[in-house]
Amino acid sequence: MTNKFQSTFVHRDPIGIVAALVGLKDVRVVEYRRRRSDVQLLIEQTGIAVFCPTCGARAQVKERPVVRYVDLPVYGQPMKLAWRKHRLACRESACPATTWTCEDHRIAAKNCLLTTRCAKWATVQVGKGRAVSDVAAELNCDWHTVNDAVMTYGQALLDADRKRLNATTAIGLDETSFLKLGSARSRSYVTTVADVANHQIIDILPTRAFVDVARWVDAQPDAWKRRVDFGALDMSATYAAVYSVMLPDARQVVDPFHCVQLANRALDEVRRRVQRDRTGHRGRRNDPLYRVRRVLLTGEEKLTDHAVARLTSLLALGDPHGEVAIAYRVKERLREFYRTTDITQARTMLTELVEHCQRPAMPKELRKLGATLHRWFDKICNFHIARVSNGPTEALNNLIKRIKRIGFGFTNFNNYRIRALLYAGKPNWRVLGSITVR
Repeated sequence: MTNKFQSTFVHRDPIGIVAALVGLKDVRVVEYRRRRSDVQLLIEQTGIAVFCPTCGARAQVKERPVVRYVDLPVYGQPMKLAWRKHRLACRESACPATTWTCEDHRIAAKNCLLTTRCAKWATVQVGKGRAVSDVAAELNCDWHTVNDAVMTYGQALLDADRKRLNATTAIGLDETSFLKLGSARSRSYVTTVADVANHQIIDILPTRAFVDVARWVDAQPDAWKRRVDFGALDMSATYAAVYSVMLPDARQVVDPFHCVQLANRALDEVRRRVQRDRTGHRGRRNDPLYRVRRVLLTGEEKLTDHAVARLTSLLALGDPHGEVAIAYRVKERLREFYRTTDITQARTMLTELVEHCQRPAMPKELRKLGATLHRWFDKICNFHIARVSNGPTEALNNLIKRIKRIGFGFTNFNNYRIRALLYAGKPNWRVLGSITVR
């Protein structure tokens, strides 16, 4: 080691350096070395027990290997911590123990190339949205060195922080794309389990299959499952089955956004069909129904007098039989249903709307919409009881997508899960300071 570095300064007060830079009991600073931008602090443990852990006989020092770790920068200068370890051997020939190396989790965890304090600092930085490459550049080390430390301490933090599970009374299930391999058929989807009451992610599952999601719910404590009163979803038959089987006492709540989106989609399908039937082609710039397509999807209360007049005149030109106008009124009636505060009145409104849509004279797109609303009737009405939605889950999925953009995509699900939970799971960062990784 002395041949590799030329010592430019040897501190005469190692106790002062220990207090300022190392700050650990029974750790002695041996040497401080610096060569240009390469700064290294050599330390070793004192008070090492020299007895075999198997037979109790006195052991002897076999080797003194030096292991180098990346430490926190000092005044903007990257720092390396060289740890002179003790590799001991038992003197008893009959003892099954051969050799062992003394470890100290306060300095660094096993198989981690960052010091403990540096690894925890890097975990906080990456967990709050910084790219791993940025943190690695600041520490003057390799990307994998930082990422491995963040995965180790990030998982330990998530395991220790049980508050994410214990605080919720309403959960939401939603799928999001994890990995895209060419076509849509090659996409890999994962399931986000969110606490929609407290707006935080509980967990991310590597699949959206019923068996796997149900297995995760079944593995949770019974007290947690009894505490869940509502389950939000987006008209997914798979997630509805998970709630029905694993959380039968929880009321299922269909997300209002997806329900209104379904009506918007039916309205747009009616407009496109009428457009093709009347003109024989898809919508073009000067076609009345094409010009009014965005106004149709805007909430009626948001339209100005000019927009209302424009909507009325263009529908008169492009929709002589009133099919698009009927679909528009159905969409607005569904939005009125969600603005209602009385559950009895809301159920009456939805019943009338379903019956109206299922009339034989209605456009086929609206009859299909009516059948869907009828099938999910109780779960749609439960919104007026719970007043929760899957909106927080969708918002958290946007945060997850931000992590995907920062990382330029992920292929390792474990890395993806830990990074997303650290960023959007609201972990208790104070717990990190007391975590021990051996």
